[in-house]
Amino acid sequence: MVFACSAWLPPALASSALNPEQARNAAATIIEGLQRRNNQAIYNLLAPDLQRSTTPERVRERMQQQEPILSSRIKEVLVGADDSTVEVELLTATGTHPLVLVIDDRGRLLGWERDLNDTPVRQVANNFIKALSQGKVVEARSLLSLQLQEQISPQDMLNRWKDLEKLTGTFQRVRGTVVASQGGDQQLVLVTTQFNRLTDNLFVILDSGNHIIGIDFPEQLKRQDGASTP
Repeated sequence: MVFACSAWLPPALASSALNPEQARNAAATIIEGLQRRNNQAIYNLLAPDLQRSTTPERVRERMQQQEPILSSRIKEVLVGADDSTVEVELLTATGTHPLVLVIDDRGRLLGWERDLNDTPVRQVANNFIKALSQGKVVEARSLLSLQLQEQISPQDMLNRWKDLEKLTGTFQRVRGTVVASQGGDQQLVLVTTQFNRLTDNLFVILDSGNHIIGIDFPEQLKRQDGASTP
């Protein structure tokens, strides 16, 4: 079971996105909520699919794990057919960090891509599996590339994990991670994951910026005698 980035060209559509000024204002509102660590405000600004996949309390927990934002600067606003992409620069105690926000036609947050260059690929893959196993879909999605976020909905991510557990049993723990390839356009990490019926390797593929661009979950598993499970 693979979900990964693929080439896709949308049909020509009349733009229903916000105009640049509206998108800039929407991004500024989101950033203000992040700076103030206002979890309820950020939750209210999430698109409906994301809201259904999280809670204000989970948003609060996630925000507490992030560095405080000292200041911010909107660098560029790109308007598409039905959403807008806003490139932001955040200043924290450790320096400046890029952040990309994708905003729908009502000013709600559809997705985001943060700087993962300083996060080891092993940790990104490990964090993804742990977040998904705990039902923290919004947190898991924050580790995906924007292109993959566009191609798989939060509910699809959760459904595919549930389908995996039908084969393997319920998640127990991550036993370890092995970096199979690193440093290129496609990096591969094997996450050894223990379920209550068996232990299996889940394949996580990342781009050169350490964002996840593909995940390979098995669709059927082999027993020790070599036969396949139904």
